[in-house]
Amino acid sequence: MTADGTKTTEGKAKARSGRRKLAADQDTAALAEQTRANIIAVATREFVRHGFDGASINEIAAETATSKRMIYYHFGSKLGLYRAVLEAAYERVGHRDNSAETPKAPAMDALRSYAENAFEHFHANEDFVRLVMAENLNNGATIRESDFVRARSAANLSSLEAIWTRGVTEGTMRKNIRIVDLYFAIVAVSFHAVSNRISTGISLGMDLTSEAEIDFRRRLVGDVACHYVARISDESPDRTT
Repeated sequence: MTADGTKTTEGKAKARSGRRKLAADQDTAALAEQTRANIIAVATREFVRHGFDGASINEIAAETATSKRMIYYHFGSKLGLYRAVLEAAYERVGHRDNSAETPKAPAMDALRSYAENAFEHFHANEDFVRLVMAENLNNGATIRESDFVRARSAANLSSLEAIWTRGVTEGTMRKNIRIVDLYFAIVAVSFHAVSNRISTGISLGMDLTSEAEIDFRRRLVGDVACHYVARISDESPDRTT
C-alpha cells in the first residue's frame, strides 16, 4: 500500500487471487455436495428395490457417473451410504415450521396443519416408508447407531409439544395426555396410508390411491389429532327432564 493509502499493483493482484481461490473453493464444495446428494438419491432407489444386501455399489456408481472409490470417499462404506440414505429420508419427512404454526395462529389450527403436513410428507416420500419397514425387520440395526435420527425425532416431538402447550394455555386442549401418544396417532394414520395401501385396498375393495380418498385421509389425520387433544367440558350433563 502506498503512503496515500492506495493499494499497490501487487496488493491488488493478491486480493484478486484470494477472491478467485475463495470462489473456486466454494464451487468445489458445491459440486461435492451436489455429487453427494445425487449418490443418496440413486442409492435410495437401489436400497428400496433390493434391500441392503441386494443393493449394488457398482450399479449406484454407474447410474451416478461416479466410482466406487468416490462413493467410499463420501460415505466410508456401503453401510455408511445406507445410514446416510436413512438419515436423508428422515430429514425429508421431518416436521418443518410454517406460517400457520406461529404463536398468532390458534393452537387447534396449528395442530391440524402439523398433522396434515405429516400426512403430505409420508405420502410424498413412499421410499421413506419402505426403508423404515425394512429397518424394523432388521431390528433397527442401522438407525440404532444414528444420533441424527434421534435428534430429528426429538425435534418433531418438540414442535408438537409447543403447539399442545399453547393449546392448554388457550383452554382448547386437555392437559392429561402424553405428547408421544399424540405423535403416534398422527404417524400411525399417515404411515398406514402408504405402507398398507395395496393390501388394504385389495382386501376392502377400495381405491386408496384416488384423489378423493387421499384428500379424505389428509383431513382424517387432522381430525384424529384435534379430537384426541380437545378439552372436554367440565360441566355435568344436563339431567333436567
